[in-house]
Amino acid sequence: MYEGKALTIAGFDPSGGAGIQADLKTFLAFNVYGASVVTSIAVENTTEVRGSYDIPANTVEEQIDVVMDDIDIKAAKTGMLSSEEIIKSVAKKIRERDIEKLVVDPVMVAKTGGRLLKRGAEKAMIEEIVPLAYVITPNVPEAEVISGIKVVDEKSVNEAAIKIHEMGAKNVIIKGGHLAGDKSTDLLYDGNDFIAIEGIRVKTKNTHGTGCTFSAAIAASLAKGKAIEESVRAAKSYVQRSIELAPHGIGKGYGPLYHNITSLYYESESAPEDYDSWFSKNQNIFESELLALKEATGKIPERSLAIGSGTALFESKLGIKEGIELSPYMAKKGSERGVSTHTGSAYSLPYEDNTFDMVLFCTSLDYMEDPARAVKEAYRVLKEGGAIVVSILPKEGSYAMLYDLANVSGYDPERSPADPFPVEFLRGARWLSVESVTDILKNAGFKEFICTQTLTCHPRYSNDSVEKPVEGYKKGDYVVIKGLKIR
Repeated sequence: MYEGKALTIAGFDPSGGAGIQADLKTFLAFNVYGASVVTSIAVENTTEVRGSYDIPANTVEEQIDVVMDDIDIKAAKTGMLSSEEIIKSVAKKIRERDIEKLVVDPVMVAKTGGRLLKRGAEKAMIEEIVPLAYVITPNVPEAEVISGIKVVDEKSVNEAAIKIHEMGAKNVIIKGGHLAGDKSTDLLYDGNDFIAIEGIRVKTKNTHGTGCTFSAAIAASLAKGKAIEESVRAAKSYVQRSIELAPHGIGKGYGPLYHNITSLYYESESAPEDYDSWFSKNQNIFESELLALKEATGKIPERSLAIGSGTALFESKLGIKEGIELSPYMAKKGSERGVSTHTGSAYSLPYEDNTFDMVLFCTSLDYMEDPARAVKEAYRVLKEGGAIVVSILPKEGSYAMLYDLANVSGYDPERSPADPFPVEFLRGARWLSVESVTDILKNAGFKEFICTQTLTCHPRYSNDSVEKPVEGYKKGDYVVIKGLKIR
């Protein structure tokens, strides 16, 4: 089932990386049904824009009407509104149709600084569309045009956000891609608070459609009923991972993002509490994982990093002091437990080469789009002789998790626990095999593997006829594989 319905009102990109094509791909990644209204047809590819042809304003209005007459749209976004006439027509329909959750990507100034709209159209955008925005997402040059304030630092960013909010936009996001610094920090202003949303700056040419994708991701989360900060954080994470995983070889210029990934696993601030609750109810399962980890790791080196082990539960129990979490809420909970936990991606760790003595993945490779890439990045930050440690619930013996999954998936509910972990978490897992994980580690350059395994049967339900250990390892469900970086 789709979890929401969203509408994009934007231009058509024949190369497929931006405009309504990027928007619809993003909606689908968030499991939101997408409808579209075309405002103009751009003649462009990844290297150039050869021209564009506007759709007549009355035809744009007719498209909005025919969609809204039929589909219960929960959120909408605007992209390229290329003329004063189209801007006024779209504004008219937004008011008539009472679309409250409107995301406005102003599309006024290109990455290169060139103006994309004529002066009259800019004035119409500011007067007609900005006041209707539930959230507006200008980049720095666009924020300058709308607010009239030169944006160069944190103070001027705040001033511009306040000014745009005073023009009627309920929430203002000024994207930080044009500002200096190692991080790409966006500012969210809701009329009361300034919220900095950090991301890792990725060095790449694959940025075609980034702004479209970001605003579409926000609209998708709003269509699902998410709050504004939660929606922006989910969009930020999705765009960063879409850039990191962007394919090479599509086009000769600024290539497209990789939209075919799941949206943020932890879209809710309650996720850390859900995780803690699930951990408590299944503590004997996770204690068995800790036993296997301790047997494999021995004494924890002073400089160790854990990646995605959930609210720092394993780091704090093992004595690891540093962690990386995809979800900012998980990172916050980890820091509260005394672990220096940063929001970030396993594909682009914010550390120099040869930094750590150990890198730990606690059942996190199962949830990654590209586990091989994450393992290679771990190899990079490990010192010579350093160890990678990976715990998994392998396909060959993951009965503990499968019994919990039974209740969520709708089969055998009488034999499965009443309160498994949130559905989003379980749906995201791939359940890698012991062999596949070992191969990934070998291909990255790791050597001298050892494996440990614990927990013979599920503590609540067991079936001795099928719960057999993986051949060659100790009995149990959890497997911990350790490899060394030896040149």
